[in-house]
Amino acid sequence: MDSKDKKAIVLLIGSGGREHTMAWKIAQSPKVAKVYVAPGNGGVQGAKLERLPGLQVDDHKSVIEECKKLGVTLVAVGPEAPLAKGIADFLNKNGVKVFGPEKKAAEIEASKAFSKDFMAKYKIPTAEYKNFTDFKKAQAYLKGVKHQVVIKASGLAAGKGVVLPETTEEALENLEQIMVNKEFGAAGDEVVIEERLSGQEASVLAFTDGITVVLMPAAQDHKRIFEGDKGPNTGGMGAYAPAPVLTKELREFVRKNVLQRAVDGLREEGRKFVGVLYAGMMLDPKKGPQTLEFNCRFGDPETQVLLPLLKTDLYDVMHACVNGTLDKLDVQFKDEHAATVVSASGGYPKKYVKGKVITGTEDVKNGAIVFHAGTKLENNTLKTNGGRVLAVTGTGGSLRAALGMAYAGLSKINFEGMQFRRDIAHRALTPERQLRVAVLGSTRGTDLQAIIDKIHEPGSKDPSKINVCAVVSNRKKAYILERARNYKIPAHFVSCRDEKGNKVSRGVYDERIEAALQPYAPDLILLIGYMRIVSEPFCKRWDRRLLNVHPSLLPKFAGGMDTNVHEAVLKAKEKETGCTVHFVEEKVDAGEIVIQKSCAVEEKDTTESLKKKVQALEGVALIEAIEKFRLYQLGVNPLRNRNPDGQPFLKRAKVGV
Repeated sequence: MDSKDKKAIVLLIGSGGREHTMAWKIAQSPKVAKVYVAPGNGGVQGAKLERLPGLQVDDHKSVIEECKKLGVTLVAVGPEAPLAKGIADFLNKNGVKVFGPEKKAAEIEASKAFSKDFMAKYKIPTAEYKNFTDFKKAQAYLKGVKHQVVIKASGLAAGKGVVLPETTEEALENLEQIMVNKEFGAAGDEVVIEERLSGQEASVLAFTDGITVVLMPAAQDHKRIFEGDKGPNTGGMGAYAPAPVLTKELREFVRKNVLQRAVDGLREEGRKFVGVLYAGMMLDPKKGPQTLEFNCRFGDPETQVLLPLLKTDLYDVMHACVNGTLDKLDVQFKDEHAATVVSASGGYPKKYVKGKVITGTEDVKNGAIVFHAGTKLENNTLKTNGGRVLAVTGTGGSLRAALGMAYAGLSKINFEGMQFRRDIAHRALTPERQLRVAVLGSTRGTDLQAIIDKIHEPGSKDPSKINVCAVVSNRKKAYILERARNYKIPAHFVSCRDEKGNKVSRGVYDERIEAALQPYAPDLILLIGYMRIVSEPFCKRWDRRLLNVHPSLLPKFAGGMDTNVHEAVLKAKEKETGCTVHFVEEKVDAGEIVIQKSCAVEEKDTTESLKKKVQALEGVALIEAIEKFRLYQLGVNPLRNRNPDGQPFLKRAKVGV
């Protein structure tokens, strides 16, 4: 503050989850009297918070007039677009200090071509690249390059101007979409084509006053819409911090060779950078840390995990940055973990419908925090108003505790079409003991043999090895039981008849199955050639822990069994068939698909030859599904008997518009 007696008034520009988080944190400062947010969202409310929905932030004169009228002493800019348009330049010249870089410094994000040239000039580690403004020359380069590429629209494209083609043909199509068809508008007038790197990504953000650099904990976000990092890119579906992938040594390397070098280089070029500089890093196992990009502001959703961990007053940090005194401030972060899970509108990141009523935000308690993004208040009713709607953040002494808090909070919230990922932080989580897998089967158990051969190794220290802890069958002479006994796997026949010889109900039989499995405490149950339909209570008790392998590419030929399916495939003259591993629900073959494997159907194929082909795929598919489950990619803690959070985090959210 400029005066010890007068509290600060802050104007925050932006409307997303990042800005709500920043406003929430700034308002905690005892040195701040008021935080105005322009335009804000449906979550910006409270004693110190007030929205300015009518302020046109692109009209810089209107902004400075509003600052003078309200007595604003500091402006913080959330998104990149206003910075790229020079709002900080205008406000600084008119006597209002801005936490955020001026236009020339913001070019490090606003132009990817400039950014790559800048990195090359100052020897900041980054992938091999070339910049193009000529479509024909870019085409020729793609046809001649030998490595996989990433194509980036050079200008600002709301975080969506990056494509990762798998083939040269796909790369040429992407290039045409960007440069000729203007998929990202003027942002694609120039493109960067760079070498595609491998490894894990980390978001490394730093506060800076243009000289001193203070790193925040490394974070890791999740760009793809679906679990297991599948589907199209989004603005980010969740994040966690600190990310263990960035070790102490790597963190120091990034500080010295990336962020400090960038700040020094920008200052040398007369582009002094004030605010948050964000380095998107790829930790390539062969080349070491490589800089993917720079952003000139806080990340979203990284902000939702970094600011809850910030121990130092955020206003003090911003004040030190704009006054060039960051070296005199001891910026501290809590020795805790944070995780945030984003809920999005049905259909996002493609077309989606706004205006869906949101319920339950007021029921989120026990430390979890709701940060609003695409929300609005309409006649005191909270409604969706964007693709990414809100995020719920949890903190705790461990990553699992933080995740449990976040998912528990999210379970209270609902709106039509709500979708979210259930595997946030899966890269950082590893089971604390060996996975125990039980098998239910009625036939020979050929797929069980594939599992035994590849990954069954009780007591192994190798995390990829599992313990097939028990095999249970409804048929006394099923060869799957003998197969299990050959490998000293406990094997049990469970009769479906009572002592009088009468068949018991489906529910009663499933209770018998569970009683047989209880001594082995399985984490996951596989149905392999199991010729029974399981009951609804059994499915619910084993929600997302019950997998079946079906010998077709579901939903085709659902409900069929064994050779009947292959006969139907041949009769229908299908060109392709395969197998599907899916979650089990009471409705036969209707559960969520986890993995599919396919093979061609040839004219010479018979029922038996087709069965042999598909069976070869089934074992591979099951092993991959088990691995996904083990690595937290199926939205459930793989270890079932780990206190309350050993259960599924929450029910499956329906996806749709």
